Order: sequence, then C-alpha cells, then structure tokens
Amino acid sequence: MMDDVVHDYRMVPEDFVKHLTVTLVIVVIVVLVASMLFSVPEAKPLTIKQYAETNPVGFEEVALRALDGQGRIANYGPPYNHGTGNVESGIQQMVGILHPINAAQDFVLKPLAMAASINPAIRPPLKTFTHASRSRQVFWESQLSLALGHAYQRNGRVMLPSGEYGPLAPLLADTLNLGRSGLMSGALIRNSQVVTRFDNQNYLMFLQGAPLHGAVTPLQLKGTQWGIIHPAVKGYPGAWWMTIPTWIYQWPFVANSPANDAIALFLGLLAWLLLALTPWIPVWNQVPKWAGVYRLIWKRYYQEHQKPSDRLGDQGGARSVRSS
Repeated sequence: MMDDVVHDYRMVPEDFVKHLTVTLVIVVIVVLVASMLFSVPEAKPLTIKQYAETNPVGFEEVALRALDGQGRIANYGPPYNHGTGNVESGIQQMVGILHPINAAQDFVLKPLAMAASINPAIRPPLKTFTHASRSRQVFWESQLSLALGHAYQRNGRVMLPSGEYGPLAPLLADTLNLGRSGLMSGALIRNSQVVTRFDNQNYLMFLQGAPLHGAVTPLQLKGTQWGIIHPAVKGYPGAWWMTIPTWIYQWPFVANSPANDAIALFLGLLAWLLLALTPWIPVWNQVPKWAGVYRLIWKRYYQEHQKPSDRLGDQGGARSVRSS
C-alpha cells in the first residue's frame, strides 16, 4: 500500500531552507497585518497613581493593611512570607519563602524613607512611628482602621474623624501623595543595594486584594465569575478556549476548597497522563478503536486505494447477504 502512495507523486528536488524562509516571511506579514486590523484594544491598566487619584480613602486603607499585617500580601504566606491567609496545601509550606515580602517595610516605610530625602517633613512622623513600641503601633493602626470606615475625601484629601492616630495619619497622607505623584511605582521596584537593578514584584503586589477585585468584578473577571473566558474590553471575545479549565474551578469540591489551585492542577495532570499513557492502559486503549473515528478520517483513502479484487469481494458479499 505504501508503494502506491509513493509512486502516485512525482519526486522533484526542493530547496527546503528557501521554502521555509518564504513561508515564514508570508506568515509574519499576515500576522502583523491581521493584528493591526483585528486586534483587541488593551484595557486601561490599573496603576498605583490612578488608584490613589480616584480612590484616596481606599488607597490609605491598602497602605494601612500593609502596615498592620492584614493585607492580602502581608498575610499571604509562602512564597512571600510566614502568613496564613492563602496557604493552600502542605506543599506550599514545604517549598517555603522564595520571594520574601515584608509588606510594612517594602510597601510603605521604605518608599516613605526614600521620599523623605526629597521632602524632609516626612522624617519626624516616620521616625516617631518606627521607634514606637509594637503595642503602640498596633493601637494607632487599630484606631485609624476604625476611622477610615467613616472617612471621606474633600479636594483630594482624606478627612478623618478626630481620634488618637499618633504619627500614622500624616504618614498615610504622605503615602497617598507619593502614590498620586507617580513616584511610588519607582520606589517599589527600586533595589537600594544595586542601583541599576529593578524588581517589579512589589509594584505588581501592592494593589492585590480589594483594589484588584474592585476593578475586575464589573468585568466579570473573578474566578467565581468564570473569569478568564470573559473579555477585558466589552464587545470583543474572551478566551473561550479556556472554558474547560475554568469549568473545573466551578465544581463545588474545587471552588469551596482552600487548595482549589492545587486540586485543579492535579486534575489537569491526571487528564494529561490519561491521554499520554492511552496506548498502554488496558481497555482504555481500545476506546479509539471502538469509537471508529479513524474510519471516517481514512474512508476516502481506502475507497481510492482498495484493490479491485477487494471491491468485487465486497460486492459479492453484499449480494450474498441480500439474497439470503
């Protein structure tokens, strides 16, 4: 049968490199033109400066949660710190802290210390807070946390009810001004030990939690809303091909588990192993044969390459069946 396939075509010499190069150039041009004509516009990014300008009370709450250890990243757990807020499994704890984050220092106090070199007025409240006892810091943080629940903005300033906040109220106001200026983004990625090295980790992590959830919820991008299959820009298709892995996250025993990511990845690994090992799994390796899909795929080929004697035999068998 293979001889028939080979002799059906005339063999000619071919410059494979030339063919590959021309094909590559054509594909690149088509992709570039198609991307310019049909690409999806990018959604407006959520930035620290934007959030500070549009939601100053929320911004100060984010900074306070970093200081008191109750923020999403401050209490996350491995691989960032020793928190327990997002510990999914023993494997996560076993891996340990690979990308250490001290939210109070990295998100608030160090950026303020950098800003103090430009604005010396930041130094007195910063020094008072950092040199106070931890119990005193906790008292200020708890008082200000309650006050922010009743705060409002006026002309871009956060107005607080009277209370005992110590140096914390002016420190958070300075943090807000730093965020509005756009300089906080640079302070978060700056590595003080190596001038030319930058690390985007803290910049990406600062707005995790309430700010990010508040931005994605109206777009139905949260995991409980089937997230990734929805578009970030209305009127354009989402990643519909991610429906199956997103569907796994909606199963109750996955969605309600603290280890939902680990379970979803494990189920994906099992599915991959099932497909990869199909030829060696008894009974399961017969499913493709029983399904008979290959008959549809190769139907025309066998019709065109069937020997005349086979065709006559098939016809004779058909006649005998009909006569019987």
